[in-house]
Amino acid sequence: MSPAGSLTVMSTTAGEVESWVREELGLEPGATVRITEKPGTDPRCSPVVTEVAVDGGAEESYSFHIERPLGELVRMDLIAALAFGGGGH
Repeated sequence: MSPAGSLTVMSTTAGEVESWVREELGLEPGATVRITEKPGTDPRCSPVVTEVAVDGGAEESYSFHIERPLGELVRMDLIAALAFGGGGH
């Protein structure tokens, strides 16, 4: 807790998410990973989603999204997205 008694809020960066993606997918160093925020299109879901686009060069390119704004992501959000169909595989 901060001195004023409120919680300290951590904000996740695109660089952190890129690192997680590389580790979880075991990407080659030459693969490109792009992290962006987009408006959500389903009114039942998050109004802002984080899109992950992977260009593996000679390997398959694909994208997926995570139902949460970038700044609120935790590693488990990425793992859940991959487990439930993310990663284009």
